[in-house]
Amino acid sequence: MNWEAISAIGQIVGAIGVVVSLIYVATEVRNSARATQLASRRSISEIFTLLSRQLAEHPDLRELYYRGLHDFESLEGTDLVGFAQVMLQLFRAYEEAYYGHLEGDVDPRLWRGWEAAMRDINGYPGVQAYWRSRSHWYSEEFAKYINQLQQTAKPPRLYREPIGDE
Repeated sequence: MNWEAISAIGQIVGAIGVVVSLIYVATEVRNSARATQLASRRSISEIFTLLSRQLAEHPDLRELYYRGLHDFESLEGTDLVGFAQVMLQLFRAYEEAYYGHLEGDVDPRLWRGWEAAMRDINGYPGVQAYWRSRSHWYSEEFAKYINQLQQTAKPPRLYREPIGDE
């Protein structure tokens, strides 16, 4: 056997090894991306679930939330603090979902639901008033997105509020 043939066989084996390694790395990257998507989805869902559970289990918080949705300006003292904290949790969850969507970590089917919920909640005058007072707490890009949602928001109907003279 001559050295040129041995060298050629070595190069072929090396090339095959590189291809196999690249396939392995690509598979691992894909699996990691799926795991990241799942973790992001669960994190956001847990935040919404916690907030929903708090509202369901605490009538006083539910009443405060409902009042705040309609009239943020009338809230004072501990009511203002309580409603602002609920909105902070809600908008942080929306912000996480927003960036997850932009980065491809949030399934588009889930994003449509979260975006619809954001659009609905941003139709309330109390939410808009809260946002005007606290939007500087969020990233500039997300703030622009919420501002756009609020400008195009329809009259609130999330909790079957009457339209006009109904």
